[in-house]
Amino acid sequence: MRLVTFSHKNSEPHIGLAIGEWNKWEYIIDFNQAAQKEGIKNFPSEMVRFIEICGEFKGEIWNFANQIYSDAKNYIKKNQSQTQLIYKTGEIKLLAPLQPKLLRDFIAFRGHIKRTRANRGMPVAKEWDFLPAYYNGNNLTVIGPEEEVEYGQYLLAQEGQIKKFQTEKLDYEAEIGYVIGKAGKNISRAEAKNYLFGVTIFNDLSIRDLQLLVMNVGLGPGFGKDWANVLGPCLVTADEFGEPGSNRVTVKVNGQERLNSTYHDLVHTPILEPGEKTHWSFEEIVEFVSYNQKIFPGEVWGSGTISGGCELEQGQNARYLKPGDVVEMAIEGIGVLRNKIV
Repeated sequence: MRLVTFSHKNSEPHIGLAIGEWNKWEYIIDFNQAAQKEGIKNFPSEMVRFIEICGEFKGEIWNFANQIYSDAKNYIKKNQSQTQLIYKTGEIKLLAPLQPKLLRDFIAFRGHIKRTRANRGMPVAKEWDFLPAYYNGNNLTVIGPEEEVEYGQYLLAQEGQIKKFQTEKLDYEAEIGYVIGKAGKNISRAEAKNYLFGVTIFNDLSIRDLQLLVMNVGLGPGFGKDWANVLGPCLVTADEFGEPGSNRVTVKVNGQERLNSTYHDLVHTPILEPGEKTHWSFEEIVEFVSYNQKIFPGEVWGSGTISGGCELEQGQNARYLKPGDVVEMAIEGIGVLRNKIV
């Protein structure tokens, strides 16, 4: 099931079902209008509430949504003449699929960290193998597909003055956003998949010059990350997406390819040595995080940058983003996430 949050002519957000190929949707079915039509009470219009109710993929709300999904073509044919129930994709505005309760971002791919640290003459820290490290991002600055991203700017106190700067190193980062479906604590690796509701694309935008400066203080990336986080274009339920492997991951800037490979090949990049741990899986991450804290439905966990999925890895050859650039990030089976830098 491919779920979206959308509005029509500046309406309040509704939850919808996207119908069509993963990268070329034809219709959006308005679940809220469909529920009202069928007399289903209390169908949520906010995705986190939908996840809280349907996190175990059962119950009245889930069964209703799944019934429409299972026979979507006939449902569209039967109801296409009804306004505010079936939309063509060009008739609605997509929003971020959800506003997360909490946004965690991991650094789960060795290839990514190995390249970025090598560019600074540093090895991968031995502690990377100890646990799946993460920081908490700003869940209040999440935006969605086609929304404009403000070019990074910041203040520094230098030489007794407050000085204004614009970044010279604005970067995209291609990640899978894992959406937690239910609450739990001390979850085993074998049970972890039961806590995954679905996935989305996470473009973890970064002001690299500011990020590196802030991290020299000894804390997380903070200022260099918190002004914008992009999720979208949809939330694909775990049963439909499955285990990432042959899925193609692409990044384009102004129509020019910056990345085009499969998830498997990016994770198992040739720069890794035999026997090195390639990545932290979702199941491992759930086991480690939930051991010392409770997790909740509606959290989004960024996988960390998939190896090759940012400019920082390119070192001196990096082509950082500029105002006017359009970034298109696609993961096969999820969709295409597009944003313009302004």
